Formats: sequence, C-alpha cells, structure tokens
Amino acid sequence: MRQIYETTLATHCAPVLLEKKPAALFAKPVWWDETRKGVPEIDDIKFLTLSRLGRNLLIFVYRHRLLAGSLGCGNVRAALGGLGYPAPDDIEGCLSFLGGRFLRHTDFPHEVGFFLGYPFEDVMGFIADRGAHCKACGMWKVYSDVERARELFDEYEKCKLTLLDHIRKGGTILGGGLALIAC
Repeated sequence: MRQIYETTLATHCAPVLLEKKPAALFAKPVWWDETRKGVPEIDDIKFLTLSRLGRNLLIFVYRHRLLAGSLGCGNVRAALGGLGYPAPDDIEGCLSFLGGRFLRHTDFPHEVGFFLGYPFEDVMGFIADRGAHCKACGMWKVYSDVERARELFDEYEKCKLTLLDHIRKGGTILGGGLALIAC
C-alpha cells in the first residue's frame, strides 16, 4: 500500500514535492485514508481536504512557504482581495475561504489557479474568457506566454517521471526520501 500511496502522490504532486510549484489538487481515491495511516510526513508538505467531488474528496497538497510566496505577489494579492479573500499572509484563512468558495458556489472557483501557481495572466484570462480562446492547453489553459508555459509543462512532467522512476527502483519519497532527488 505504501508504494501505491507514493505513486499516487508522485503522479499528482511531483512538482510540489520537488519544490517547483506551490500546490496541487486531486480527487482522493477511496483507499486514501487507509494508506496514509502510519506513513511518515513528507518534509513540509501539508494536506487539506477542500471539497467533496462526487464520492471523492478534493485534496489540496501544498508547501506553505511556496504558497505564501505565490499568493503574496502584487497582482495575485489584489485579485484575491477583490474576491473577498483575507490578506495572503494568512494562508490558513485564504485556504479556508477557498474551501468555502468550493462549498458555496455552483461555479468552480477558478482563482484556485493562483493557489496552484499558475501564471497570473493565464488565471485571469481563463476567468475573463470562461475557458475559451486560449492559446494553448496543458496542465492549465494558456492565455499569455505559450513558450514559458510549455517549458513549465515539460519541467513538471520531468518531475513526475523522475519520482515515478525513483519509486519503481525501490526508493521512497517519504520521511526525507526527497532530499537527494532533483529534476
């Protein structure tokens, strides 16, 4: 079960685990809680259940320091403030507000892209155009710098493949196992 747990984390959260991205979001499989029991923590990775998604729960995985940096950027700070979010230095308050937006609204709160570390222009472009007229698609819809977005898509994919290969070879990403891994 431990390898299944690690493989799931590597598949959905590799750039977060390797400190390339502040956060990731995925639907928790049915077996998730059982496999997490007794598993060592991973560095400063935090897990938060944001919302229910059908029979599954939506899990937000993040690094506090990187998320604080992402949300603290001027444009992001202003955009989130305009939506009623608390000050970005209150990460727990921002995450609680985001969770409330998932629960209260019938529309998906697309500002979650700021939390996931997506470029500001791409999040705002998606919100303004309601997902239409993008220049490219990958982990997110791109409305600004396509070349930079493709570089990030490639970097994030490389992180995933690196971690999956490490696990497949018998390595671990738990309990300090990430320390010697670079992508």
